[in-house]
Amino acid sequence: MKPEVDHQREERRSSMQDPNESFTVRGLSPTLPIHATSRVAASASDVWAILQEPGNLANVHPFCKSNPVERWPGPSGRDHVHYYSGVHYQRDVLEWIEGSGYDLIVGPPSGKIAIANWRILPSSQSTCDFGIEVTSYVRSDADPVKLEAYNTNVIQTISAYLDSVVRGVAHFAETGSPVNKNQFGAHQVYSPETQQ
Repeated sequence: MKPEVDHQREERRSSMQDPNESFTVRGLSPTLPIHATSRVAASASDVWAILQEPGNLANVHPFCKSNPVERWPGPSGRDHVHYYSGVHYQRDVLEWIEGSGYDLIVGPPSGKIAIANWRILPSSQSTCDFGIEVTSYVRSDADPVKLEAYNTNVIQTISAYLDSVVRGVAHFAETGSPVNKNQFGAHQVYSPETQQ
């Protein structure tokens, strides 16, 4: 008897193996990569211990309200980021590089929109550099006016977003204290300023 094929599972597996193909099929094209790096006054192994901890974003991500985990850590890892603004993203591990970082496909659960590479580079016994690089994918056939608005409101703010996250990782690694909401400034899409 031939086993029944789970087509959704096969589609997920296919998109995980070659996310660029998945983006192309959906009519999405890559933007230029955006990255942020921070020198961390903690060893690479200490930073890795933080990043592989299930639910770690609750300690390091200043725009993250909650970080529910389906599977973490490891090569088939999956978690969710619920932002203070109400936006919900899912992170699926594409590649797990033990001790050094991971590559993630990120976005709303119904359609991922970015690849994020998280990396730790030792610089000495007691310090390291931690960085995140993100390549976003946008509709290649989008209305130019809407595309420009998206570029201004989202893509151009990713650098500040990433800077806040890498600073959050450094803060937690150096102090052991979780970051506060908007600790390094608010973000208009993921955690806007609240009116007092």
